Amino acid sequence: MVNEYFKIVDYGGTLEYYIFELANFSALAFPLLIIYKLGFINTNSFIVWLALFFSPLVFNYFLFSPGLFGDQFMYARELIAQKSTLDSNEITSSLWSSGQINSVSLSAKILGLIPLANFMTVTALAFTNKFILFLTFLWFKGLFKNENENEVLLFFLIPSLVLYSSMALRDTLVIVISIIFIINLIRGRALLPILLLFPLAILKIQMFAILSLYLVAHLIFQAHRGKYLFSLFIFILTIITVIYEEAILSTLNLYRVAFIAEDFVAFDGSRSYQAWNLYGAEDVEALRIQSMFEAIYLSVLKLPILLLMPMPWNWSNIFYPMQSIESCILIYLYLKLSFDNKMYENSEFILLTFILLIGLSVYALIMANEGTFVRYRFALYYPFLLGLLYLARKSSQDTQIFHQRTPSN
Repeated sequence: MVNEYFKIVDYGGTLEYYIFELANFSALAFPLLIIYKLGFINTNSFIVWLALFFSPLVFNYFLFSPGLFGDQFMYARELIAQKSTLDSNEITSSLWSSGQINSVSLSAKILGLIPLANFMTVTALAFTNKFILFLTFLWFKGLFKNENENEVLLFFLIPSLVLYSSMALRDTLVIVISIIFIINLIRGRALLPILLLFPLAILKIQMFAILSLYLVAHLIFQAHRGKYLFSLFIFILTIITVIYEEAILSTLNLYRVAFIAEDFVAFDGSRSYQAWNLYGAEDVEALRIQSMFEAIYLSVLKLPILLLMPMPWNWSNIFYPMQSIESCILIYLYLKLSFDNKMYENSEFILLTFILLIGLSVYALIMANEGTFVRYRFALYYPFLLGLLYLARKSSQDTQIFHQRTPSN
């Protein structure tokens, strides 16, 4: 039972399942058609987003079992429980767990704000993710001239983004909030990024920490305004790191051991934390990082692996080589945008890339399960990639305006 009002049923790939989901698809396709007819998107965008809105039907139950991303069922059950609960006090209590806001309940609450035809299956949440992503596309492309729409569209066709937004996961929420945070901060609008830190702290504490550092660098040190201010930020950050070295290492070691324990498999077939407590806890000291110098050394060694994984020797299904190719393409896109637009001369780009490298280095130190950290890496990397795209195109447009205003000799 979900609650006393509703009993959850796994409709699987039955006829009812496809009826429910086709109704949800229609609920998204109809407003898409209106937006297209009003001229807010071009024909290419209309065709592509029509296909993207249909993609949740292609992934869950059709291409693979939703059990491969088992987290989906947590969010689906929570959303169905909220939708079928008449008592507001019960909904409030589900949001708070042990005195803290429950990330699963908050994600379901946000996703449930999208008006779909029904929320009867696990795939329904994927349609809400698609619509949130579409709204983000409309907002992001609106920051550029119309001729940039097709380029922006290509960045919303990255396979991992298509896949994760086709699941009932919170990854899309984390990515979208991070994109809005980064773009608004680059545009000099600090109030909204400050407000967005609250849901980020609940949904993904790692992203909260990384983007908080970006916010501090922007607002307090003004590190995006010049190399001297950036150098001052680095200097102060180094001093703080030395002073609080023990606390930083303690946090890193906690996550490092936790992720290794979560992925631990014992010789008797037992798994995860229970197996770790029985057979792996004795190796804890060997896994601990003892100094910041060791942390920096290990992050330098492991960062290329994080950026390129899944590595060939770990491929176990068709998605792994595709993700490896995508990893290389994402690195190429970042480098191409940087060098083609001479962004290495831009102080905002230097700060943006520095914060990204810090975040990736932290993930490199604590990574364990490849499947988990491919998702974590993408949720971190993609918002910064769009931030770079915004910077590059903004710089290009500013240059064109300058040349138009400057009289020729």
